[in-house]
Amino acid sequence: AFERLRVLSLCGVETKITLHFMNMPSLVKLKFVNCSGLTTIDESIGKLKNLTHLSTRSCRHLQKLPDSIWRLSSLEALHIRHCHKVSSLPERLGELGSLKMLDLTATSIEKIPDSIGQLINLCVLCIVECKRLSRLPDSICQLRSLEILDLHGCLGLTSLPERLGKLGSLVKLDLSWTQIEKVPCSVGQLKNLHQMLMYFCQRLLRLPDSICRLSSLEVLGLDNCNELCSIPEGLGDMKSLKKIDLSWTRIEVIPDSIGELTDLVELSLCWSKSLDSLPDSICKLKLLKSLDLTGCLSLCSLPERLGDMEKLEVLILDNTKIEIIPDSVCHLKLLKKLDLNECLSLCSLPERLGDMEKLEKLILDNTGIEIIPDSIGQLKSLRLLSLHGCKFQKTIPISITQLSSIQQLNMSGTSLKSCKNDRPHLAASNIIELTGSSSELLGLCDESHKALEIFHLKDATIEELPDCVGRMENLKKLRLECEMLKELPNWIEGSLENLTQLEVMSMHLKALPDCIGPLKQLGELSLKCENLKALPNSIGSLKQMWKLELNCMNLESLPDSIGELENVAVFKIESAKLKVLPNSIALLGSIDTLVLYCMSLEALPDSIGRLQKLLEFEVWSNNLEALPDSIGSLKHVRTLTLKCPNLETLPDCIGELESLHDFKVDSHRLKYLPNSIGSLTRICCLTLNCLNLEELPNSMEKLQGLETLYLHCDKFTAPSDFIGRLENLETFSFNSNKLKCLNAAIIESWGRLHHLYLSGCENLEGIIAASIRQTGLFRLTSLRSLHLKDCKRLEYLPQLPSSLLWLDASGCTNLRTVSDISDLKTLEKLWLGACKQLEDVPGLENISSNLEDLELPGPCDFTGCCHFSHDFKNKVSK
Repeated sequence: AFERLRVLSLCGVETKITLHFMNMPSLVKLKFVNCSGLTTIDESIGKLKNLTHLSTRSCRHLQKLPDSIWRLSSLEALHIRHCHKVSSLPERLGELGSLKMLDLTATSIEKIPDSIGQLINLCVLCIVECKRLSRLPDSICQLRSLEILDLHGCLGLTSLPERLGKLGSLVKLDLSWTQIEKVPCSVGQLKNLHQMLMYFCQRLLRLPDSICRLSSLEVLGLDNCNELCSIPEGLGDMKSLKKIDLSWTRIEVIPDSIGELTDLVELSLCWSKSLDSLPDSICKLKLLKSLDLTGCLSLCSLPERLGDMEKLEVLILDNTKIEIIPDSVCHLKLLKKLDLNECLSLCSLPERLGDMEKLEKLILDNTGIEIIPDSIGQLKSLRLLSLHGCKFQKTIPISITQLSSIQQLNMSGTSLKSCKNDRPHLAASNIIELTGSSSELLGLCDESHKALEIFHLKDATIEELPDCVGRMENLKKLRLECEMLKELPNWIEGSLENLTQLEVMSMHLKALPDCIGPLKQLGELSLKCENLKALPNSIGSLKQMWKLELNCMNLESLPDSIGELENVAVFKIESAKLKVLPNSIALLGSIDTLVLYCMSLEALPDSIGRLQKLLEFEVWSNNLEALPDSIGSLKHVRTLTLKCPNLETLPDCIGELESLHDFKVDSHRLKYLPNSIGSLTRICCLTLNCLNLEELPNSMEKLQGLETLYLHCDKFTAPSDFIGRLENLETFSFNSNKLKCLNAAIIESWGRLHHLYLSGCENLEGIIAASIRQTGLFRLTSLRSLHLKDCKRLEYLPQLPSSLLWLDASGCTNLRTVSDISDLKTLEKLWLGACKQLEDVPGLENISSNLEDLELPGPCDFTGCCHFSHDFKNKVSK
């Protein structure tokens, strides 16, 4: 029936998939993407002799690949990315002679078959985030066509094959986030290697000298190799290097040979805290564009001839102990950014600062600089000047007014009030941001700013807007963060007719002028004005308005004219005094997001159901007790949040919200849910923080699309049995003071559960009943995290599934016994803080290779500590 079918693609199929391929002889591409219903692939796939591409990406329930896959003689690309349950590969994988691309990203692969060395045409091998993989077979070194080997995130990988240098075609090698301690000497034979990335290889102690023979290497990434203390003296032999990243290492000395890297463009030494000097030879790097020395806390000086790096565009010296900027820096004609933030020991700038004609950003925040040189006015390209926290002895030079491109000027926390003369003005620009401005500094803006389009006034100590703002006739965006501002002037109507965005933040503004209505182009209005009590009727004239945000805690009412904002799509209100919404709100026919953070709101108008385009609806109110029946008419709502502690009932019509995906209810008085909730068949996430809820309706068993369920219901003694029959449930959170243990039947049916939260269940005595403890939680084969924080009566932890990545039992003050955890090879986080009764954790010494975050109960005497490896003790001590 499908003899001519060449491409078959199935996406998001949740029902069980059973395909036989005998009748598809022409199939070339076969794709299963995010098909939770795919658990196996029929062995008949081996008959597809023309198949070149096979993908099972994100099929999270696929158990394994069919053994017959080796028969796919034409297969060129095999993707099994994010198939978390696939733990092995067919032994005869190496017989896929045409294979060029193999992607095993985020699978549970524990071993690569030796036959992989037979894949002589393989070009790309991605084994990213395969956290259970602990070694590579030596045969991988036979892949003579391999160009990309990506092992990023293989947290269990501690070593590489010694003959890795045999991969003669390799162009990119990514070892980031692995546990490798050394790089084999043979790596120097990789003559075609362009990129070598070892970010966050936190156990890497040194690099072999042979690495300097990588004549084609362009990128060397060692960011966060925080045990690395040195780099080979022959670094300068790598003539093709363009980028070196040594950030967050313990490098103490940069070899003199670095000056021989004539093609180097980018050098990052961020937070290399042990580095106290740079070699003079670094000034020979004629093509260097970026030098980042952020956080080099021991660095006190720079080479005198730094200005010889004639192509330098970015120089970052944040948080260094630099005392003097050499005068030669002023020769950097192409420099665009000079960042001296937190250089506390720096007291002066070179007099010829203005010679850097391309400089766009000059950041001097919290430096010891006392005087700005007059030449600053020559920086015609300067867009950002930040002087935050500078305690100048004198005023800013008048030449600052010549900065014709200035867009952002930050003077917050400075000791300045004005420039040298009485009436200085900044030169023309189209964007200005003034931070920390007093009324005197506002004089920097004058009539020359008729071309200004964006004006941001931040932390200004003014009570009214100066007239100069009214002359900004082309202004489109006006942002006023001025707590002392008391009113907006009436001239705003005629002067700012091109304004499209207005943001006002003020503690003292009590009213908006009626003249705001004629701002015909205004599309966004945001008011954070605590004392604003009402809006003018003229607001209804803003026909172009699409976004209205009112964070006004004393706002008491909305005008009926609010319904005339026919284009508003986003409407958010935050008020402590607003009790009623006008019926006219139903006229907002374009609205898709409505957020009502109104703690005094007493009711929603019946007309709310007429908002047919509404997608997201949030209500936060302490006084709301019921919802109108019309809410069932909101057919397109996808997210509904009800944070209403006094809400007593939900209407039956809630089940008519056919598009609902995410439903959150927070109420202390809600006792029952309507049966109609079982009609919400598209719901994916349900949160019920309802302390007095007495039961869940059995109709909820129909919610088979539910992936996340949060229940904080103190009257529940145990989760309802039907919860175990929610086949797609991946995250379950249950909080009740009456829970003593989980039902065994529920646990047995939770094969797909990824995350289980029982934190705060203070009376939980055991995760499972004592009578079945020996079976443990083995059936939870997909469980990745188990959260038991503050389960204060919990005494025993049973056997846990080997899939676990995170165990949080902190605050379990009565926990005495933990079953052997030796099988938890992929465990990354183990939190046992404040477990005061715990004396031992059997198997702890066997899982140290992947453990990243360990919290132990301090007062305890761990009898097993003598068996811990030296490395593990080091990790614990850190």
